[in-house]
Amino acid sequence: MSNQSTKDKLIEMRLSAMADAFWNQLQDPRYKDMDFADQFAILVDIEYNTRKSNRLRCLIKGASFDQPTASIMDINYCC
Repeated sequence: MSNQSTKDKLIEMRLSAMADAFWNQLQDPRYKDMDFADQFAILVDIEYNTRKSNRLRCLIKGASFDQPTASIMDINYCC
């Protein structure tokens, strides 16, 4: 099976973040010496984090907050 075929199948299964990460792993020589399980774990983590991030973004957009870009990190507690 070719790498392009694998990427196309991942996209067809709606695993686009994993497909992009897979393609990046193929291009990056640092992954050549890495164990298959480690490479696969990275792919799964990227897909998982992307989906969680997209879900959170969708929920924030749907909530119609007055300041959707507000962050708890921006609070200044000084008097």
